[in-house]
Amino acid sequence: MRVTLYLRCGGVPSSLVELVSTGLATDHRGILVFTMPEGDPETEKVGTTDLTAFNPEGRIPILLLPDGRKMTQSGPIVDFIEDCLDHGTGMLPDDPWLRAEVRRIMWIIAADTQPYQNIPFIIQAMGEWGMVKAAPTVHPLRLHFIRREFGALETILAQCAGRFAVGDKITHADCFLLPQIRNALLAGINLADEFPTMARVWENLLVVHEVKAVLDEAGGVVQPLAFDAEKFEVYANMPGR
Repeated sequence: MRVTLYLRCGGVPSSLVELVSTGLATDHRGILVFTMPEGDPETEKVGTTDLTAFNPEGRIPILLLPDGRKMTQSGPIVDFIEDCLDHGTGMLPDDPWLRAEVRRIMWIIAADTQPYQNIPFIIQAMGEWGMVKAAPTVHPLRLHFIRREFGALETILAQCAGRFAVGDKITHADCFLLPQIRNALLAGINLADEFPTMARVWENLLVVHEVKAVLDEAGGVVQPLAFDAEKFEVYANMPGR
């Protein structure tokens, strides 16, 4: 969603960057697993729908260039596309300090928030590493890291936010912040009560046509349930777990 928001809000034409949806499955633990898209030429090349044959991390997004080079991780993908455009998208501030603020917000989310609230991580930690059992979407560890990092972001946004995360134009920071807020809403976080500056930015983003279109395609403003609850219950209650 980070890259999709960047492409849509930045007006990057589909003739330049084509979006291809992966397949989706769940493993025996109920954890979501991305797969290569059925019938896609690249799937035929690798000879399997196992995404790890295409990207060893088994994750998305993946940027594939015509010469076969692949770039992974949303931040480098966004940076690469931006650098390849003749005049950029205009989504980064001209001021070096504000550009750094944009990237600070991006990396707080990518490095310090998302990994520790990630539902597959929570499920595996409960099932294999002895972590306390709780509903994955509202697990106390998940809530702790969301609230800790959102608290830091709230302080930063209070200094640099205008209509959006950094100033009055959508930047790369908003493309990272919005999906993370969706995850927090799934966890039951009351954004307006706990993080009012972030809530204001969120409300402003929701009325942007391009943002609303991406959210509608992705299932709405709240992140849909991101695991198979029935498989998880069987896995979590296996002897020895």
